[in-house]
Amino acid sequence: MIFLGLFVACGSDDSGSSTDDDDDDDTTTACETDGEVDQSTDTEIEAMREAMVNFRASLSSTLLDEADNCLDNERFYLWHNTPNTSGTNRDGIIYNDLTDAQLTAFKEMLQLFLSAEGYEKVYEITELAEGWLEDSSNMDAWSPGYYSIDMFGDPETSGSWGFQLDGHHCAINFLVHGDNVSMVPAFMGGEPAEETYNGIDYNIFENEKALAIALYSGMTDTELSSALISTTDRDLRVGAADMSGDPDPYRGTYDYSGFTTGLKYSDMSTDTQANVIALMKEHVYNLTDTFADDWWTDISANLDDTYFAFVYDEAPSTTSQFYYRVYNPYLWAEFNTEDVTGANENTIADYNHVHAITRIPNNPTTDNGGDYGIFAQIINNGGPRTLLEHYALADHHNLSTIKFDYTVEGLIPEHHNHDYSHNHG
Repeated sequence: MIFLGLFVACGSDDSGSSTDDDDDDDTTTACETDGEVDQSTDTEIEAMREAMVNFRASLSSTLLDEADNCLDNERFYLWHNTPNTSGTNRDGIIYNDLTDAQLTAFKEMLQLFLSAEGYEKVYEITELAEGWLEDSSNMDAWSPGYYSIDMFGDPETSGSWGFQLDGHHCAINFLVHGDNVSMVPAFMGGEPAEETYNGIDYNIFENEKALAIALYSGMTDTELSSALISTTDRDLRVGAADMSGDPDPYRGTYDYSGFTTGLKYSDMSTDTQANVIALMKEHVYNLTDTFADDWWTDISANLDDTYFAFVYDEAPSTTSQFYYRVYNPYLWAEFNTEDVTGANENTIADYNHVHAITRIPNNPTTDNGGDYGIFAQIINNGGPRTLLEHYALADHHNLSTIKFDYTVEGLIPEHHNHDYSHNHG
């Protein structure tokens, strides 16, 4: 079932739309990034490209300039799990900056990249769960209108371009590169992950939980002894950056070799292999089917190098806390139930706060790359910008010990906010 969403932009006039004056004063900067390729002739990709071109054309030059970036821009990596306090601690433009027509155009484009199930998850996260949080806490930090959009590359002239949807519990990086389409990294969460909002029942991670429980329940004692990790730590190992303004610390050449632990695919029974494949596909097929199929081809060619690991305090259920991960050279799928703290400590059960992340580990040396495509490889291999040096030396990127879900004005001190003004109507 496809939703365009109940939420509409607060600025319902045409203040964000293009005008003749705006068109005469186009302040966007053309750029080319090493590694770009020619435009694809694939009909699905052409539909995506046209949708992005039309969305860009609907924006005023001011909004386009705020959101427009080259593919080697550091903003590709600056997504995180912090609420967007006052709508100002994200780069780019936010939903509240857009007219109803512009927001609808963006969501229609988003549906071209996601499967029906993937889009429904994004809708439930960004509009239902965040709407519930905003209403129950009486704090606009979780406002659905504060989700941000950054755009990378030029779809009019290049076959390499993308965009980023970034907010508290949904941060997805989409990239078109020739005939390849990817959506990694993809961070998704929910608090509450299962609830009723505005008369609509939702259960964002119902399948991820059910498939993991079925996998666990179907394992033999021998398989379980290999799969279980001897720790009670359920934190995501390669999740979002710690704080607003910090880059994704796991991009590019991050070493995943320490995760070749747990139950190996070749040591699984036939039934367990089928169950782990079903779980993996739940994460992969958030992407629209054609390109998820391409991704799955790479994954399935490396199934023997797949490892499954599980952390639990008791046999998992839909109302218990647990953690799992799947590592494959072409897929990292990680899921956990977070502890509820801060403003929601007394209103949401711990198991009802969920985080999940999907990546492609190690940027495999193929034409398509992994997280962020080939552009992470270019940057990390001495390309246009040496981001590692920048982040190592820049004081404003020092990590904070304050955890990110509750960096909200009035609760705890904030790391810093970007000084971007938005028109919130």
